[in-house]
Amino acid sequence: MQNTLVIIGAGFSGTVLAANLLRHPPAVPTDLVLIERGPTVGRGIAYAVSEYPYLLNVPAARLSADSHDPLQFLRFARRRMPNVDGEDFLPRALYGDYLEDALLEAERAAPERVRLKRVFAEVIGIQRADGNKPHEVQLADRTTILADSVVLALGSPPAPMPPWAADLKDHDAFRQDPRNLPMNLTAAHSVLIIGNGLTMADAACAFSRDANRVPMLHTISRRGLVPQPQTAFRAGAVRGNGEWLLSCAQSLRKLLKASRAMAREVEKAGGDWREAVTFMRGLMPSLWQQLPEIERRRFVRHLQAHWDVHRHRLPPQLSERIEDLRRSGRLRVYAGRIQSVIDADRRLRVSWRPRGSREAATLTVDLVVNATGPHYDIERSADPLLSSLRAADLVSADALNLGIRTAQYGACVDAQGRASKNLFYLGPMLRADYWEATAATELRDHAERLAVHLAHRSD
Repeated sequence: MQNTLVIIGAGFSGTVLAANLLRHPPAVPTDLVLIERGPTVGRGIAYAVSEYPYLLNVPAARLSADSHDPLQFLRFARRRMPNVDGEDFLPRALYGDYLEDALLEAERAAPERVRLKRVFAEVIGIQRADGNKPHEVQLADRTTILADSVVLALGSPPAPMPPWAADLKDHDAFRQDPRNLPMNLTAAHSVLIIGNGLTMADAACAFSRDANRVPMLHTISRRGLVPQPQTAFRAGAVRGNGEWLLSCAQSLRKLLKASRAMAREVEKAGGDWREAVTFMRGLMPSLWQQLPEIERRRFVRHLQAHWDVHRHRLPPQLSERIEDLRRSGRLRVYAGRIQSVIDADRRLRVSWRPRGSREAATLTVDLVVNATGPHYDIERSADPLLSSLRAADLVSADALNLGIRTAQYGACVDAQGRASKNLFYLGPMLRADYWEATAATELRDHAERLAVHLAHRSD
């Protein structure tokens, strides 16, 4: 009987998993069904072609989708741009080209017993099935697919509509999607960007691409922290097994003290604090799993924002642009909370409370952009597929609502704590169990391990 393996989502995770399964396929005849609700494979939202050339925030030499060939992406980029350096920050759309190419190469080299089928449709539900195939994948306006194994290669969930935006869905001055920005604003206009992370930086740079037409930009986040810039640091400078850090993993206070001491030692030796952060990233899954739940909660409540701005850094070009905008007075960064947003004669009046103040402040702008980033709480998700999975008790949220609970190889865990034998998850919501699960290299490693597991279990 033909083995059917369905991958839902053809962004980075789904594409890299499919390429690995084509390169190292099961021994039995297999239909590899890659389902994508968008128009292309290998891009997702992150690497989509866009009018503005958004940049990757990792240098080209550290973005290979194949751990056995670390410079694969760099070689691909040099075929398009011969003068590219390994430390260059390249356009995200180029990375999408690379992923498409990698999948095509793997498909051409695959044995005849394995067939890749691309299906462009939206998956609206997954149910347990009777008979030889354990799962039924339900598609909008299409015949269902019976599958031996299903992998949920879902990307970052979009930000939900904020409570204060309930009446603004169709307002011309509000953008829920931070990539859907009007480019006709001038220096006479004003914009409020909600959030101060990487998405804010992208939006601010898109608005300022014409130096003579930069609108007045305001940003608000709870702490007002802006991502740190990238540098040409030595990614593997700090070595060792990290035993001394792992020994602190029962106490967040001790772990914070030890990590700060490590960063100081690195800088004292002439290094860069980013080397210490990179070393900690490699240990984060083990540290996260050893931290007691109460300490994890403290991290999320008090330290996550600080970790994020040091961990998720800006390409130097974007960081310089942000600093130039701040120095010129065209970008003002605030710390506080939005209280309400109301219509003000086709503009929007924003009431917000600055951090540490009891008094509200008011700002009237021509455009409000929600750039708060992904939202990983699946219990609050309006996505029909996630709702279906929860209703069928096929997936469950972790205690901190950080993502999807998984077991070994990303096997989905139901509400009773049982790990599935046929349903797997691959993507950034692995952060529930690993914390660090958003970077290409981390997801690549998860994809490679899952591909080996799926190929062997099908034999």
